[in-house]
Parts: sequence; structure tokens; C-alpha cells
Amino acid sequence: MSIRERLSGNEAQAIAMKQINPDVVAAFPITPSTEIPQYFSTFVSNGVVDTEFVAVESEHSAMSACIGAQAAGRKSYDSHFF
Repeated sequence: MSIRERLSGNEAQAIAMKQINPDVVAAFPITPSTEIPQYFSTFVSNGVVDTEFVAVESEHSAMSACIGAQAAGRKSYDSHFF
């Protein structure tokens, strides 16, 4: 097993999200945070987290998805507001 010397800030953010294991993640790819949902989606697809990953069309729809999830009592995360 090799030891990594450093992570990018976006990769570190995705790993922090993995530890939180939110119920819903609303992701809109926007620079400079595009890598965060890319890294996190690998955790979702590999079954490491049991998060509902929602690809949305804009920042507003991302926030709307998070507000709806929180209104239902779920932990949510909008990938570009951190």
C-alpha cells in the first residue's frame, strides 16, 4: 500500500463529504468546484456511501433540491456552496 503525499482541496472536500454521508447531494458542475461531485460520484457508484446523487441543471435547482430534502428531514449537500 502506498502513501499519498497530498490531496487537492476538491478531493479533500469530497472525502469530507464521504465521512458525513449526506442523504442527498445536488450537483451542478461549475468551476472551480466541478471536481468535488466528480470525486464524490465515484463513492456513490461504488456503494461506499448511500447518498441519492441528483444531477441538476443550475445553481437554483441545486438549492431547491437541497431545500426540499431538508424540509423532509434529510441531510443534504449542495456541491458548490461550501
